[in-house]
Amino acid sequence: MGAVFFMRFHSARGPWCRTCGIAAVRELTTKTLWQGWWSPFSLALFTPFTLISNLVAYRKLTALDPPDPAAPGAAPLCEGPPVLHRPQAYVALVPLIWAVVFITALITQA
Repeated sequence: MGAVFFMRFHSARGPWCRTCGIAAVRELTTKTLWQGWWSPFSLALFTPFTLISNLVAYRKLTALDPPDPAAPGAAPLCEGPPVLHRPQAYVALVPLIWAVVFITALITQA
């Protein structure tokens, strides 16, 4: 999470089954897309790196076999909707639109 004066990093480590790992990656990627770009360093460096890292983790998780039936009383996490089907993910368009407007203004002034 990027803020104007500081950044906070969050990760979820552990032995993940395919379903639980995908659920965690989707949740953390969505949080990165709507909270990760508020700091200049986050916008330029950390958020893109985090998104690429999450994509690599997602690819590894999708290569796993589906989980075996859970033990009685235990169930895997619900994967939930894909990242691009979550409204919070589209907050990331704000810095993109700002950058396009800024670059367009610079080009038209020259």
